[in-house]
Amino acid sequence: MRNRLLYSFTMLYLLMSADMIYAQTANPSDAVETVGQGMINWTSGEVYATGIGAPPSNAANAAQARAMAERAAQVVAYRNLLEIVKGVRVDSETVVENFMTRSDIIRTKVDGVIKGAMPVKKLYLSDGSVEITVVMRMKGDFLNAVVPETFGSAALPPPPLRPAPSVQVPAPQRPAPATQAPEKRPEPPRVEPTKPAPQKPEPPKVVQPQQPQPDKPAPLPPVSVPDQSTTQFKGGKATGVVIDGRGLGLKPALLPKIIDPQGQEIYVGQVVARTNAVEQGVAGYAKDVNAAANNFRVTDNPAVIKGVRASGAARTDVMLSQSDSVMLRDLGKKGDFLQYCRVIIVY
Repeated sequence: MRNRLLYSFTMLYLLMSADMIYAQTANPSDAVETVGQGMINWTSGEVYATGIGAPPSNAANAAQARAMAERAAQVVAYRNLLEIVKGVRVDSETVVENFMTRSDIIRTKVDGVIKGAMPVKKLYLSDGSVEITVVMRMKGDFLNAVVPETFGSAALPPPPLRPAPSVQVPAPQRPAPATQAPEKRPEPPRVEPTKPAPQKPEPPKVVQPQQPQPDKPAPLPPVSVPDQSTTQFKGGKATGVVIDGRGLGLKPALLPKIIDPQGQEIYVGQVVARTNAVEQGVAGYAKDVNAAANNFRVTDNPAVIKGVRASGAARTDVMLSQSDSVMLRDLGKKGDFLQYCRVIIVY
């Protein structure tokens, strides 16, 4: 009897601990995206998926029925997790499924990471069914599987090969040709020049105005970007940067870019080494600027800069004004926070 009570209290403690862990991943300031049977917490860099399994009718006893229901729920949770992961945006033009379709190696790696997802919540329903929630970290093995090998500032082209030393070989001397008397060639017949026929003046051409094609709409005029500095910084050496992209329609991604009004990259692959991107994640996300500025990712002296536009096909990149672009480049040269991915984007 005592062992049964101890077992019951242990299971209750584990369930309560799992519920607390799950609740801690969804703070009000976290950037959470609900997808299908789960969610993506872009602040913590984790993907959650839920599956429900029903007990079989031919189970030998209640314990076997519960165990089989748990197994079925976990299989469904993994399947739902795979569907969520396929739709994760890598950059402004690509999702994870695109890489999995192109490469069997990437598909195998992603499948392996998903099967290693850990259960964080179990809920036993009144009808005997079991609901299980699993979590997968996007940093580490998952990013290593989907981030291209050519990504990052450390991916430099191989040094050029040195040319082999040239050896001068004397050219063979040809014998001098024997002198011969020049042959007389017959002169070509003389042709009298013909007079060109008089040309009639062409009527003036009437230029018709070009009409836009019905299936190809005229391109939209470029949107002017206000050149206004919005940087908030205490001074000294910056330890990170918070990009305020609220109201721009930004969408989170694994490899977001920060660009200037000319479309030139300020932050991502040209600045960050692939190792740091895989281990730290290119950027964190948040819903509150104050919470982001106090986040340990950007430590104690971050600069806060307001974005002016969402860019890219999927609107995952953020554009800064010209003044703020110059400021961020200058702060990046004086510190190393960009190289170590100390960036948080608020949207």
